[in-house]
Amino acid sequence: MSGESEERILIVDDDIDHNDLQKDAILSSFDSCTVLQAHDPDECLEAVAKSELDLIVLDYTLPGMDGLTLMEQVHELNPDIPVLMVTGHGDENVAVEAMKQGAYDYLVKTPDMQFLEALPLMVKRTLLEHRVRLEKMELEEQVRQTKDYLEKIIENAGEAILVLDSSGNVVSINQAGQEMFDKKGTSLFSSSIYVLAKSEEDRGHLKQALDSDRAKANRIDLKMLGPAERTLDVSVCISWIEVNADARAVLIMRDMTQLLDMQRQLIEREKLAAIGELVGSVGHELNNKLGPILGYAELMQRSVKDEKTRQRLRVIEDSALKAKGIIEALLGFSRHRKALRSYFDLNKVLHDALSLMEFQLKKNKVKVDLQFAEDLPDVFADSVQVQQVFVNLLKNAYQAVQHLDDKRILVRTAREGSSLMFSVCDNGVGISEFNLDRVFKPFFRTGEFGNGAGLGLSVAYGIVKEHNGDIALSSTEKGGTEVVVRLPMHNGSDRSPQDRAPRLA
Repeated sequence: MSGESEERILIVDDDIDHNDLQKDAILSSFDSCTVLQAHDPDECLEAVAKSELDLIVLDYTLPGMDGLTLMEQVHELNPDIPVLMVTGHGDENVAVEAMKQGAYDYLVKTPDMQFLEALPLMVKRTLLEHRVRLEKMELEEQVRQTKDYLEKIIENAGEAILVLDSSGNVVSINQAGQEMFDKKGTSLFSSSIYVLAKSEEDRGHLKQALDSDRAKANRIDLKMLGPAERTLDVSVCISWIEVNADARAVLIMRDMTQLLDMQRQLIEREKLAAIGELVGSVGHELNNKLGPILGYAELMQRSVKDEKTRQRLRVIEDSALKAKGIIEALLGFSRHRKALRSYFDLNKVLHDALSLMEFQLKKNKVKVDLQFAEDLPDVFADSVQVQQVFVNLLKNAYQAVQHLDDKRILVRTAREGSSLMFSVCDNGVGISEFNLDRVFKPFFRTGEFGNGAGLGLSVAYGIVKEHNGDIALSSTEKGGTEVVVRLPMHNGSDRSPQDRAPRLA
């Protein structure tokens, strides 16, 4: 509504004299305003439709329509126009009904016309009350919009935001917080924040932070329980606010697990790069030392006639050859090189890769059952990358069974249509159903840090997909895991026998 100097008032009364008297009474009490006049309902409705009005002074008795009905139609056109109802003497009941239906106030006409003295005061009071009401509504709307705005910011924030009461119980949590801890909206309400801490030590650190100086924000790093009891590395910022004289703790939490994993992985990659270079130099030195052993063992077999001694020399030669094979496999596995695809014997490549972990498997009494299909055609792929996939799967299987009494791993190969398949199956702890769709994502681990960087399956997935193959995992918690890899097989029948790779004996 505009200020007083611009106020527009409409008087609706079919009595021309009364209409003019009311107009004069209002104009005499205002420094400046515009007073419009209507003498029947049609003129009133036309004025409402055409003009911006600040008030209507409406007589109850009109030709063809009573004031209550007209007021209803006026508010259909503009519900914000205040109405001051003027009734005849003895119509107080009508005035009360008008108030119930939306009139701001009413004024009773008196035969002595003294109501004209009260009219300007009633008009000013009605205009003031309506102005205050509009301002209140505007402020309430601003508050509502601000509240919605802040709620949307909190709800759509990328960080988890939790609000606690002074006892540490959760009173609100945003969408990111529910997703971080895999909790539905109400499951954490009234629950203690301490149930999310990983250990007693973390609970103690959190309690100490909540009990410390509330005048400034505190930041701590904790291990907390995420989905399926998974450990999360969480950075928590704690600040305090006051709501209705009650203290509230605001916790903004950021999941640092993946970032820390990446940092650890970068460190591990640097270590692996250094180890790779060391393996290369040491491997070549060992090969140089094995050369004389193999050479002299062969020469001595030719010169020695005692069969028992020759048999011992053959054992030395055989052991040296196996050591040389392990060193060559290790060199090939650690060597930085571009992908190089060729036809090769899948069984032999897997058998060579197995030799890299043979000592570790035997030392920990892991039974490895090899079920290699015979007479498999060669596969066209990068043998080193396939070897890397197999070693990653074998390491995962080993980690899954290492705490069991009966440790068993099954490795199979087979031909399936136009593909060659190899699989690694263990009888280990298995993977929960919740984590099955996440196992091929980078940095995902089911164990604690130190048992790998969480990249084995994601790397294997990338290599297999790059070869236009398929990798699938099936597992049940405490029921073991099987990973099946299928690689497309190229027809090698057009190659001559001498082009074929050596077969596994």
